[in-house]
Amino acid sequence: MTFEEVEPKKEKICQPLSLFSSLPDEITENILARVSRWNYPSLSLVSKSFRSLLSSMQIYKTRSQIGTEETCVYVCLQLHNQPYPSWFSVWAKPNNQTLTKQRGKIRFKKDPTGNSVVPTPIHSPRITSQSTVTVGLEIYSIGGPREEPSSSVWILDCRSHTWRNGPNMTAAREDPCVFTDHGKIYVMGGCKIDEYSARLFEVFDTKTQSWTVLPGPGAELRILLTENNYDLVNVIDEKFFVVINEREYTYEPKYGTWKLLRGQSDSIELEGATIWIKDVLYCCTYYGDLIWCDSEDHEGREWREIKGLRRLLDDCCLRSASEFAVEDFGGKLMVMWGYSDIKPKNKIWYAKISLERSSNGREIWGKIECVDQLTFPCESYESFYCLSASA
Repeated sequence: MTFEEVEPKKEKICQPLSLFSSLPDEITENILARVSRWNYPSLSLVSKSFRSLLSSMQIYKTRSQIGTEETCVYVCLQLHNQPYPSWFSVWAKPNNQTLTKQRGKIRFKKDPTGNSVVPTPIHSPRITSQSTVTVGLEIYSIGGPREEPSSSVWILDCRSHTWRNGPNMTAAREDPCVFTDHGKIYVMGGCKIDEYSARLFEVFDTKTQSWTVLPGPGAELRILLTENNYDLVNVIDEKFFVVINEREYTYEPKYGTWKLLRGQSDSIELEGATIWIKDVLYCCTYYGDLIWCDSEDHEGREWREIKGLRRLLDDCCLRSASEFAVEDFGGKLMVMWGYSDIKPKNKIWYAKISLERSSNGREIWGKIECVDQLTFPCESYESFYCLSASA
């Protein structure tokens, strides 16, 4: 009797990818929408179907519907001899660490982010922080920089990191004052007031993608704006809050009325370091103080200190910083700062702060979740500003 060699049967292994491919696209999309979008570049290499799903706009709608959106923070560096800013994404992971004590002194936990700074291939126009705002998943750059007036509007899609042209304004502007409220973008100034007084104010509806010219100021206000420095500090229900020569006014274009709120305003010192988070205006002053005020009592505005952050001011030498930025990090306050006297100037420090309001509404307490620094792949930068969006 002879025995033939029988080749053992190979056990069929079901690969995870084949399991995924057998699922309906809607289910696969729902699963991928729960994964951090920072993993999307790697996942897109798995298969063509993954790449197609991850590059679609539908997956971001699903992320919004199921509440898995993540905050994307962009740092724009102005480098030496570079006409356009260089963009970097700050990659963030959940941080559950708290403050600890060591030898009687409080030390802040670092942000366990790993490689937290990633160069982002965004070929941007020449934009400025004052004329750039975020609405939903898009960043709008309005007009041109100083001495380069333009009526153009550039829109950055934060999902695909691509720019597109929006509808032009009715007037060419340089570094105009821009504010956003309820999906509309309000623009003021940036043009010659005598020549463009009838078009000094415009509003852009992001839903209809259309511009509307608002009634211009009367002769008295026009003279004030022409002869003094001014800044737009807020817009509430189409009412403009404007600081002119350290005095604060309100202007309502639909009625053509304006009035003086207070004879001396501290808003000039707040320029460039404010952020709205859930109807509360937060500010990091040029002196490193962290303060807040409520939108509901804007006309009787009272700035208050954010409680619980004294250690941050003292231990991190916030008052010695040369420049600041603040951003909304998913409902938390993200404070960023830099020092001009530390060489090489290629680092930015930041703190993430959770916020809690007292039961009487008169106090806001901050809890420092982490303090860390970002190191950028450059020899030195001239200045920086930050933008954020959720996707």
